[in-house]
Parts: sequence; C-alpha cells; structure tokens
Amino acid sequence: MIEDCLQTLPRKLKIGPYDWTVVIIEGESELCGQAVFAEDHLNLWPAMLTSPSHAVGIVLHECLHIIFENQNLGSLKGNKEKREEAIVGGFETGLVSLFRDNPKLMNWMKKWLK
Repeated sequence: MIEDCLQTLPRKLKIGPYDWTVVIIEGESELCGQAVFAEDHLNLWPAMLTSPSHAVGIVLHECLHIIFENQNLGSLKGNKEKREEAIVGGFETGLVSLFRDNPKLMNWMKKWLK
C-alpha cells in the first residue's frame, strides 16, 4: 500500500520560489522524511512509513519545514502575539502557494487520506 501511495506522489514540487525534487530512499533510517535545503530535495524513507495517511502527513510536515525556512519565520522577534500572527501568516501564504502551484499534490493527498 505504501509503495502504491508513493508511486503516485509527484516527483517535483514547487514550494515558494523553488522547485523541489521528491527522492524515495530505500532502506532503514531514523527519519521518515527530510528536507535537504542544499539540494532542494525532499527525501522520504518508505520503510519508515506506516500507512498512506502517514506518508501524506510526512510530506506535508517536510513542506512546512520548507515554508518555515522560505518565509524566514525562525528569525521573528517580538512578543508572542506578534510572532504567532507572523508565523501563521507565513504558513498561510506558503500553504496557499503550495496547494495552488501543485494541484497534483492536492489530488494525491485527497486520494490517500481516505
């Protein structure tokens, strides 16, 4: 089931201004997924994924790491409310862009989140 799920996952994702390559890595790892910024790769280890919905969650999780970095959210200063609003706004912008620019990703997520 995981193999079928990952086989239909788009291998290129536009996340913010960059094109990311989805890389499937065979074998065991302590990670399920990893965003590799130096290479614009989103790595996935199928052996560590427990279900198709887990795979969707891990892909989304890694995309959020990329959005966090692209939006420079780690450098925010100020009080909690201002930081929180800026972070949520950054994720809003990033997620709208992710979903708009990757309709095949949206279809993949809907299919495997049954």
